[in-house]
Amino acid sequence: MKQIIRVSVVLWLFVVAGMSAVVAGTVANLYDEQLVVESQSPESLKKAAAEALERVLVRVSGRGDIASNAAVAGLLTRPEPLITQYRYQRSKDESGEDILQLSLSFSPRQVNSELQSAGLPVWSANRPAVLVWLLADTAEGRQFVGTDSQAELLKDLKEVAQRRGLDVQLPLFDLADSTNLTSDQLWQMSVDDVRRASARYSAPFVLMGRASQFSTGQWIASWMVLQGDEVIRLESEGLDGRDLLARPVDALADLQASKYSVVASGGVNSANSLIHVSGIANFAAYADMITYLEGLAVVQHANTVWLSDNELILELVLNDDMEKVKRFLSLDGRLTEESAGAMAMSSAALSVRGFYRWSGKRL
Repeated sequence: MKQIIRVSVVLWLFVVAGMSAVVAGTVANLYDEQLVVESQSPESLKKAAAEALERVLVRVSGRGDIASNAAVAGLLTRPEPLITQYRYQRSKDESGEDILQLSLSFSPRQVNSELQSAGLPVWSANRPAVLVWLLADTAEGRQFVGTDSQAELLKDLKEVAQRRGLDVQLPLFDLADSTNLTSDQLWQMSVDDVRRASARYSAPFVLMGRASQFSTGQWIASWMVLQGDEVIRLESEGLDGRDLLARPVDALADLQASKYSVVASGGVNSANSLIHVSGIANFAAYADMITYLEGLAVVQHANTVWLSDNELILELVLNDDMEKVKRFLSLDGRLTEESAGAMAMSSAALSVRGFYRWSGKRL
C-alpha cells in the first residue's frame, strides 16, 4: 500500500547524493577565464584576476554592466579568495610573437554566493541554444559564415558569444539547409524562410543577420532575433568582427538572462512547488536527477517527500517560481512534462504542481 512519507533514515543515501550537485548545462567554463599578462608578479596577477573575475561575473549574472554595482566593485579589489587555481603558459600569438597566458578558475559556489549576497541574479549553465544564420558580403562575394569561408568572422562570433556565455550553434549547411534557405533569402531578411529552415534544429532562439564589409575594413550589419513569434530588429557596425557582433550578442544575452537568470529569494516561493516524477529506474537515475535539478539556478534544493517503485514526489525549494522552472526544464528535455493520468491518484493527497518523466537524455 502506497503511503506518504517524509525523507528519513531509509532515504539517507538519496539525500547525501542530492547534496553533491554540480553546475551542469550547455555552456562550459562559465567560471574559467584566460588572459595575456606581462609578468608573473603578484601585482600583475591581482590585476588580471580582477579583470577575469569581472568577465566571469558578467557571464554568470547575465548582467553586462555588473561592474557598476557597488558590491561587485568592492569584490573586484580583492579577487584572490575566489580563485581555486591558476597557471601560466608560454605560447605564441597569431603574429608569432611570444606571449604569457594566465588561466584562472573561480569557485562557482563563492561566485554565486557573492552575487546572491549583492541581490544580483545567477544564471546557471543550462542555457537555451541560439542558432545563427549569418551572411557576409565581402570582396569575395556573399557567403554563409560557418561554411568553408569567413573563418575570422566565425572566430569573432565564438569569442563574443563566450564572453557573454551564449550557447551559439551553427547550421549544418548540408543539402537540406541549402534547399531550405538560399543566400538571397537570407540577404532579403525573410523571417518566414529562416523560420522554416530553422525548424529542424528546434533552437529556442534564432539570430539572423546580413553583414557588409567596406574596402576600409569597416563592417555594417542588420539583424533579427527570433523567439517564437517575437522579432527584434537591430543594427550594428564596427571596425572589426568583434565590434560588429557585440550588439546582437549583448541583446541576446540580456534577453535570455531576463528570462532565465534568478535572484535568490531565500525560498519564499517554495510553497506549492511539489512535482511528481516517474521513470526513476534505480538509485543512479535518482542521483542524476537530483544533481541536475539542484544544478539549475532556480532550484535551491530538491527534497523527496514520497517514494514508491519508480515514482516519487519532490518538494522544490525555489529561488523563483514554477514558471521559471518550466522554462529551464524545457531547454534540454531531461525532465519532460506529461499529463497526470493514473499518476494523479498517487499524488491526490498532495498539491502537486506538475507531472514529469525522467529520461536523463537531452533532446
